[in-house]
Parts: sequence; C-alpha cells; structure tokens
Amino acid sequence: MIIRDGTLEEKWARFEDFATNLLLFHDNTSSLGEFRLSSRAYNQRHVDRWIRRGIEYCPSVLNIQILEHHRFKLPPVVGLNFHHLKMLCLHSVDLGSHFAGLLCSACPVMEDLKLGNCEFSGNSSQVITSRTLKKLELECCLNKTGYPLVITAPSLAYLCLCYGCYEAGISLCKMDSLVGAEIYVTEYETLSQQTERELLCSLYNVTSLKLMGFEVEVMLNDESDKFPVFPNMRTLDLHSCFLDEYELYDKLEALGSFLQSAPCLEKLILQYCMVCACLMYQITFQMFCLGILHGSLCFCQKFYSFSDSEWEIERKSITLHRQYGKTFQCQKLKLIEVIYDHDHDHRLIELLWSLGRRLPEASIKLKKIKRFLT
Repeated sequence: MIIRDGTLEEKWARFEDFATNLLLFHDNTSSLGEFRLSSRAYNQRHVDRWIRRGIEYCPSVLNIQILEHHRFKLPPVVGLNFHHLKMLCLHSVDLGSHFAGLLCSACPVMEDLKLGNCEFSGNSSQVITSRTLKKLELECCLNKTGYPLVITAPSLAYLCLCYGCYEAGISLCKMDSLVGAEIYVTEYETLSQQTERELLCSLYNVTSLKLMGFEVEVMLNDESDKFPVFPNMRTLDLHSCFLDEYELYDKLEALGSFLQSAPCLEKLILQYCMVCACLMYQITFQMFCLGILHGSLCFCQKFYSFSDSEWEIERKSITLHRQYGKTFQCQKLKLIEVIYDHDHDHRLIELLWSLGRRLPEASIKLKKIKRFLT
C-alpha cells in the first residue's frame, strides 16, 4: 500500500484504518494465530492502539519489536485477554512495574517468553512467575528497580541469560524441570561474581550447560563454599572463559572444581578458553611450571617487538613437565573438544598437555575455527 499525499499523521491514519478493517474480518470467536508488530515508535499513541488492537484478538503468538534507541513504554494491558497466549516476544520495551504481575494472572498457558533489550522499571521487585513457562530468554535486559529479579518457573526446561545488567542480582527458584541453560556475562556488566556463582548453583538439575565469559574466581572452591552436585549434567560448553590473569595451574584448578561436581559429565567443550589468541589482550608471561619429575618436550619460536605498544616477548621454548597437580575425578568424561583460532606463545600446547595429565581417560579433539572472520 503506497500513500503519496498528506502528512505523516494522515498516512498513519489511513494505514491504521486499512489494518483495522482487515482485522475486523477475522472471526473473533477463535484466537488469532500470531500478531507481529515491528515499528518505529514515532508516535506513542498510534503504537499503543496497534498493540491493544492486536491483543484483543487473543493471539497465540505475540511479537512486538520497537526499532528505536530508546525503549518503548508498554501500554497498560490489564484486563485484556491473554488466555490463548503461548509465546511472547518483546524487544526494546520498557516493561514498567506491572509486567510480572500480568504474567502471573493473565497468561495461564504461556510456554515461551523472550525479552530482548527490555527494561524492568518501577520501585518494586519484579518476579517472573509462571507454572506453564517452558522456555525463557533474557537478552541484554536491564533491571533498574533496585531489587533482585526473581524467576520462579517450576516447568521451565530451557533458560538463556544473555548479557544484561542486573545490579541487584538474579534469583532462580524452583528450577526442578530445567534441562538446558546458557549464561553469557562480560566484565563490563553489573553482575557480581557472587551472583554468577549463585546462578550456577541454581542450575544443579541441567543436563546441558553453556557458559560464556566466566572467570577463575567464580569457579574456585574452598571447603566452606563448594558447588552442589550436578547429577544430570552430560555436556558442559565453556566459551571465552578463564581469560583473566591467572596462571594456567589456577585456571585448571577452577575448571576441576566444577568438573568434579558433575559426576556424569561425558563431554567438555572449551571454546577460546584459558589461552588468549589475540595480541590485543594482555598476556601473562610466566612459564607454567609445577615441578620437574621426568623428561620434557621443547618447542621453538621467534621474538617479536611492536613499536606502537608495550614490548611483548614470546617464549623461544617451553618445557612441559610432569605435573604434581591432582588428577580430576571425572570417570565418565570421554571427550574434550578444544576449539581455538591461534596458538599464541605455545599456550595451546601447554593447555593440551595439562588437560591430558589431569584427565587421562578422556580423548581430546582439537578444532581450529577463526573467532573473528575477516
């Protein structure tokens, strides 16, 4: 539909009339299959009316994407009919203070919830509670309430927390049905290491877990602060983890602390972990050395210098000693898949040697995949 005359307001009004008439032909005795709205919110009133009108037809799937830098404030929807809603996707929406309560009372059959770049606002705590929710994805969301975001979903099977800012933390409750989970964090976000650790402890029932950006201190255990047992975990996928400035020995200890809490683990995936392939990262240069017991292997390489940065020295040779570090108790672990893009400073070789010593029963598969395509 092309309208060439009139102001933008008139064009919107004509198009809205067209869409309204189109929707009126729908038999409102049955629910709408899907209502999808993707718009720039140049006029709050127009978009409010579109959203309310779409909800009135009781869709099974509701997808609202607002293409703006500023988050669009969700209109009041209390009293509208969500009894048929099974999937809700919201992007760049200010959820206000009533969103969590709406989920509890108005969406009795919802199974799939995805929030992207959304904001939890208001002066009260936000609690996502649903007995029917099976899949929950929170991507780059922001909680500014000053209270922890509490998620209570006893039927939840899959959870994805992808980045975001949660200053007061996140609390997961009643996750007995959870099978798969993914958690992505970065050092630039406001999510404390204690919160990260508490999240891990809440995922005790998963069979598959993917973590990105986790550091050594989150996974190091002491006698008073051990991880719970993860009795069902079969696959652990670590992406860009343990890149902080710890010695390889400490990184392996942190990994072992977690692995030994998963007695049924069968596959471990390490993607770009422990060793930093890019020269732009700061690299620690002390040699990993745990004791000299037997023979060694040596690898040669060159020295490099950079006029526009601090000097960096690559090791000309490394010595791989027999280690006195303990062997990890992971009897069912059969495969370790190491994904890398470059073996800078022989650190990859050192990692593979150390993994083989700590986990002697597991096969190691090495795969080279460029992390940043050029």
